Amino acid sequence: MTGQMTKYKESLRHMPEPIMLSQIQKKVDLRGLMNYAKEKGIKVTQLTNEEKNRFLL
Repeated sequence: MTGQMTKYKESLRHMPEPIMLSQIQKKVDLRGLMNYAKEKGIKVTQLTNEEKNRFLL
């Protein structure tokens, strides 16, 4: 158990600071993006960057 806790604490030290939602400059049409992926029958993560960029506002 202590080995797992050591690995966990080590991973926390290397983790970057979280990004606050207010710090994000671009807006995304998430509903449109998710519907598009659903129509194609794939997950959002499987879309190409070009396809995802269509939904940036």
